[in-house]
Amino acid sequence: MKISSFIFGNPLKTENLVLERLDKVKALAVFSSDILSSVAYATEAVFLSLGIVLSMSFPIPIALTISGLLFIIICSYWQTLRAYPNGGGAFAVAKNNLGEFCGLITAASLSVDYILTVAVSLSAGTFAIVSAFPSLSNHVVGICITVLSIIAIANLRGTRSAAGVLALPTYGFISMIFLMIVIGFFMPEGTPKFVISEEKQIPESVTILLVLRAFASGCAALTGIESIAGGVASFKKPQYKNARITLVCMGLILSSMFVGITYLAHKFCIVPNYSETVLSQIAKTVFGDNIFYYVVQFLTAGILFMAVNTSFAGFPRLAGVLAKEKYIPTRFAHLGDRLAYSNGIIALAIVAFLLIVFFKGQTQLLLPLYALGVFTSFTLSQAGMFRFLCKEKGPHWKIKAAISAFGSVATFVTLLIIVESKFLDGAWMVLILIPTLFFSFRKINRKYTETNKELDLKSGGVSELLIQKENFHPKVVVPVSRLHRGTLKALKFAQSLSDDVTAVVVNVDSAETERLKLVWRSMNFSVPLVILGSPYRSVVNPFLDFLFEQDERDPEKGKAIVVMSSFVPGAFWQNILHNQTARIFKNGMLYRKQESEQTRVIVEIPYQMKLGR
Repeated sequence: MKISSFIFGNPLKTENLVLERLDKVKALAVFSSDILSSVAYATEAVFLSLGIVLSMSFPIPIALTISGLLFIIICSYWQTLRAYPNGGGAFAVAKNNLGEFCGLITAASLSVDYILTVAVSLSAGTFAIVSAFPSLSNHVVGICITVLSIIAIANLRGTRSAAGVLALPTYGFISMIFLMIVIGFFMPEGTPKFVISEEKQIPESVTILLVLRAFASGCAALTGIESIAGGVASFKKPQYKNARITLVCMGLILSSMFVGITYLAHKFCIVPNYSETVLSQIAKTVFGDNIFYYVVQFLTAGILFMAVNTSFAGFPRLAGVLAKEKYIPTRFAHLGDRLAYSNGIIALAIVAFLLIVFFKGQTQLLLPLYALGVFTSFTLSQAGMFRFLCKEKGPHWKIKAAISAFGSVATFVTLLIIVESKFLDGAWMVLILIPTLFFSFRKINRKYTETNKELDLKSGGVSELLIQKENFHPKVVVPVSRLHRGTLKALKFAQSLSDDVTAVVVNVDSAETERLKLVWRSMNFSVPLVILGSPYRSVVNPFLDFLFEQDERDPEKGKAIVVMSSFVPGAFWQNILHNQTARIFKNGMLYRKQESEQTRVIVEIPYQMKLGR
C-alpha cells in the first residue's frame, strides 16, 4: 500500500459522490461544530468587554439580544436554502441579486471569516486544555499546528471521514453542557468577589459604549451559520429540507447553551482571567475538580478543534464556486481523489498555519478580527434575498421580504457596532484585507476573460491557421550542451522536420566546447554546429539572440522551430542533481518580450532514464 493511500485513503470514483452525502445527524456534526463551540469563548468575550462592575447587570440581556438576532438570521437563511439549493450561500445570493460588486465583497468577507474561524477555534481549544493543564502553556502553537494537520488530513480523506471524526466530540459537548446548565440552575448563587460602592458607578455614556462593545464581542457566537447555506449540496435528498431542519436545530441548541452559560457565569459571579476560561470556572464550580470537570474540558477542546472543520467544509466549496466563475484559479474547482476540494483544503491549512504562528495562538489577539467578515456577508445576503423575493413574488412574498429586510437592517447595525468597537483592536486589518481580496478576484477574472477572448475561434484567423503550405521546410534550431543519446534523438527528429537544421552550443566552458567540436567532426554530422560566445557566462541570452537572428532569415519560413532534448531522471527527487537546462531555455523563449505575434513552436524530446527507479 502506498503511503498516500494509507494517509488519505484510496481514490473514489466520481459516481461515489452521491454516497458522500450527509444525513441530518452527521450534517449537524459537520456544519454546526463552529457555531456551537463559540459558546466556549463568546460568553467570556462579553464579560471581558463589560468589566467587573457592568458584568453584574448586563450579560443576560446581551445574551438574549444576540439570541434574538440569531433567529432573525435563521429566518432569512431558511428562505435562502429553498431559493439556492445548489449551494453558494451568501455569495450566490448577493451576486445574483445585487450584482458582481456585492457578490465579490461577500465572497471576500466569507473567505476572511473562514480563515479566522480556523485560527480562533484552534487557539480557544488549546486554551481549554491549558486551563486544565497549566504546564502546557508553553506549547500553545505546537498544539494548534498538530491539531490543524490532523483536521486537514481528515478532510482530505473525504466528507464522510470527517463526519465520523466530528460526531463524538460534538454530541458529547452538547450533552455535558446541558447537564452542567441543569445542575447549575439548581445550585445556590455564588458570592460576589467584590462590592460595588458609589464611587465605582460608571457614567451612563461609558456604560452604553461598553455594552455595545460587549454586544459586538458576543456576536462571535453567530459565526458559522453560513456554512449550511454554502453546503446544501452535501445533504442527502431532499437536500434543502434536511438543511432547514439542521439549521433550526443548530439555532435552538446554540441559543440555549449560550444563554445558559451566560446565566451560570452571572449566577456564580465568575470573573474572567487570562489563565483559566470562564467555561472552565463554571464547570469546576458545578462539578468540582473531578472526572466530570476534565470531561467538559476535553470535550470543549474537542469541539473547538472540530469547529475548524466548518471552515474546511465551507471554504473549499466557496473556493470551488469562485473558481468555476473564474474569480480564483480554476484548479480550486477540481475534486481530488477522495471527492473533496483538495486544493482549497490545502490553501486554507497553509494560511491558517501562518496566522497561528504570527499571533502565537492567542485567542484574545484574534477575536477582535472576528465576526466583521461574517456580518458583512449576513447583511448583503439578506439584502439580496429581499430583492429576490420582491422580483419572484411567490406565495406570502411580502412577509418573507419583510423578514429579509429587517434582518439586513439588524445585521448592518450590528456590523457598524462591530467596526466602531473593534476598529483599533485589529478590525482595521480585516477592513484592508477584504478590499484587497475583492480587487484580486476582479483582476483574476479579467485575466481569464482576456485569455478566453484571445483563444476564442470567433475572433477570426482560423482559416489562416488551417492552411498548409506544400513543400514547406521550416528553420529548425537544436540547442546542444554535449553529445549524448538524448541529443541524437533530438537531432534525428529535427532532420525529419526539415533539411534546414542548425545545432547551437553556447561556449561557457572552452574545454568542453572543444571536445564537442572534435566529436562532431569525427561523426561527420550533416547538421552544422554553431558556437556562440558568452563573455558573461550566460547560457540563455546568447542563444535567444541567435534565435531571433534566425527568425529574420528567410522570413517566408516563419519563426525558427526549436527542438531540444531534456533529461528525465529515474526518480523525481533526482531533478535536484541536474541543471534542467531545457526548462531554462523554454522559459526564456516563452517569456522574453517579442515584437512579433507569430507563434514559436518548441518541441521537447525527453530522454527517460531507467536507472534509479
